[in-house]
Amino acid sequence: MITTYHAKDGAVIVGGADGVSRDALWLDLLDPSAEEIALVEARTGLDLPSRDRMEEIEASSRLSRHGDALMMTVPVLTGAGGSEPRNSAVTFILSQSLLVTLRHGTPRAIATFSQDLPQASPAPANGGDVLLGLVEAIVDRIADVLQDLGAGLDVISHRIFHQPTGNHHRRRRAGSREMEALLRTIGRTGDLSGKARETLVGLKRVIAFLPHGAGALGLGNAPERLRSIDQDLHSLAEYTDFLGNKINFLLDATLGLIGIQQNQVIKLFTIMSVLFLPPTLVASWYGMNFKIIPELQWEWGYAYAIALAVLSAVVPYLFFRRKGWV
Repeated sequence: MITTYHAKDGAVIVGGADGVSRDALWLDLLDPSAEEIALVEARTGLDLPSRDRMEEIEASSRLSRHGDALMMTVPVLTGAGGSEPRNSAVTFILSQSLLVTLRHGTPRAIATFSQDLPQASPAPANGGDVLLGLVEAIVDRIADVLQDLGAGLDVISHRIFHQPTGNHHRRRRAGSREMEALLRTIGRTGDLSGKARETLVGLKRVIAFLPHGAGALGLGNAPERLRSIDQDLHSLAEYTDFLGNKINFLLDATLGLIGIQQNQVIKLFTIMSVLFLPPTLVASWYGMNFKIIPELQWEWGYAYAIALAVLSAVVPYLFFRRKGWV
């Protein structure tokens, strides 16, 4: 699908494939067909990359210059609010006053920017202005995602280190299920943080690749906007490092608590087996097949054996209790 954006009388007009030309501000290609790609190449004189080339990770493949056209590919975070976030490659091709974007996904930042563009005041001056607006929108979206991740990690930290008091047995069983859920949540958070970090790295490369001189991108304020974006990217990259360290800390803490719970279970079974050893010994004594066992003819022999078995279990339990082992 091709969406075209033209500047007319200080406003932005949105159109379809019929508006493809070098006079446009922005040509947005979403999952284009071979015919649509051929149409754009014929009317603009640009060479659009294939999807396989967009997925390549070499810097030379993602950032290149072809005559007066700059070709830049960035992995942009997509579906951050869903269950399957991913990085979708977006290629920006800037040629004089025309911007062409080629993508196979719809990041929320690009969707929001494209919806707001017709009402933008003032309207973009050229393709370079649209490119900087798109980059700023993506940076703002990544900042929102990282802010939500930070708040989510604070909630996880509280759940890990501030367990409610109550019945020990029931709390332990509930805690075990909760720890398993927390592990999954921490894993998803780490995955999303890593994808956001990849987007930030890609954007930093684009900003470094763009010209920073006076009048860069055909805009008098482009150098200031580029410096502002670069500062935002640097601060967000530092924040992702902080989140990464916190994620690793919470992951280690969760695994440690799970290990403690498992040790408590093993300890309980060990103590129970030790407590039942003396009564088993008493029972084995009176289970011997000797002809003469004095207590067999004693009226209180059965009660005596029961009391001895109970006492042999209670004494070790009291000893363990005094030592603080149970």
